Amino acid sequence: MNRLLTTVVGTFVESWQELRVHRGRVVLSLVGVTIAVASLAVVVGFGSLAERVTAAFNEQYGGRPATYSFNGSTTGSGSADPAGTAAVADAAALDRELRAGAERYDVRYTSEATFVQRDVQFPDGVALVQGTTVDPAYAEMHRVRLASGAWFTERDRDRLAPAIVVNRAFLERIGSPDIVTHPVVRLPGTPDVTAVVIGQVVSSEYDTDPSFYQLANSVATANAAVSPDLGAGRTFQAWVPAASGKAVAERIAADAERALGPGWTVSADRSDAAGQVDGDPLGPLRWVIAGVAVLVLVLGGLGLLNVSLVSVRQRIREIGVRRGVGATAGRIFVAVLLENVLGTLVAGGVGVMVGAALLGNDTVRGLITQGVDVGGAPFPVEAALVGVGSAVLVGALAGFLPAIVAVRVKVIDAIRY
Repeated sequence: MNRLLTTVVGTFVESWQELRVHRGRVVLSLVGVTIAVASLAVVVGFGSLAERVTAAFNEQYGGRPATYSFNGSTTGSGSADPAGTAAVADAAALDRELRAGAERYDVRYTSEATFVQRDVQFPDGVALVQGTTVDPAYAEMHRVRLASGAWFTERDRDRLAPAIVVNRAFLERIGSPDIVTHPVVRLPGTPDVTAVVIGQVVSSEYDTDPSFYQLANSVATANAAVSPDLGAGRTFQAWVPAASGKAVAERIAADAERALGPGWTVSADRSDAAGQVDGDPLGPLRWVIAGVAVLVLVLGGLGLLNVSLVSVRQRIREIGVRRGVGATAGRIFVAVLLENVLGTLVAGGVGVMVGAALLGNDTVRGLITQGVDVGGAPFPVEAALVGVGSAVLVGALAGFLPAIVAVRVKVIDAIRY
């Protein structure tokens, strides 16, 4: 055991000494590897960030896997009722049955997700603004992040001055007040409602139209006038396990349809991105990233292999002398192989640091993420692991052929060289 340990340590020490002696050759041979690994780390890191950004955008709009949207319709709803009271009753009944079904099947995250339009009194006049009626769980289901203020809680349903959460464009339209001052805005209607802005969501620079969220089953929604042709136009969402989600969603829809009685149709459709396409929605992106990464790695490996072969041929006399004083073929093979592995390990570390510095730059990262919070480390850990691992792999592959050449050197021919 001691002899084996001594051999292993000795081989590492020999390889490191050879690297120190041939510093010029090593630096020249590893410049290409460093560039290749830095490029690889940047490509993999960019791909990882792009995947997370794509997933974040998809989840903001469609929900997390697996989110199902429930919609119901009934024949004749509101058609003989110009005031729209039948439509309101139908929508309320549908909402009540869907919530009961979700609770029955232990679905933890549920929310209304109905798009609405309401008049808003801005300082420069009244404008029709797009809004979404939601429950508190909507923020978790759709990755909603706040720039300031707070999201809805159950207590907000009973506010006499209903709470709304707005985007940056909405807040700027009312004069960019500080959320802590509890700014108010009038929502003209029948009757008028004065709402309190309690939070501002994070929005991209391209989100230039005002929008808001209002809380379902609250004063704000109860006082809103309903169009006679609205019918049961509310949308209900549930975030269920991806494996069993379809069966659960279909049971919730079927139970609601049965409880509501004849004439009702309740559908359950998957709304998140994973349910809209066959297979992995990010699969093509992963294949493109993998192809670029392999190409970069191959180019770096070929350059190192060429330099290593030339180096071994220049060291034939040195290798022959070592063989002549007792070095075994295995020792020579491992020493030459380790020279490349240790060198590329150092080069890989430098390349990963270069890639981390580039992707860690706030400007570069902002261009990739577009302001979306993707979480995780500033530089993706997988990119660092792939960079260092590929450097070691390249060193091993590029050192294998030169090591075989070194082992096949005949002592007498080497000394004559």
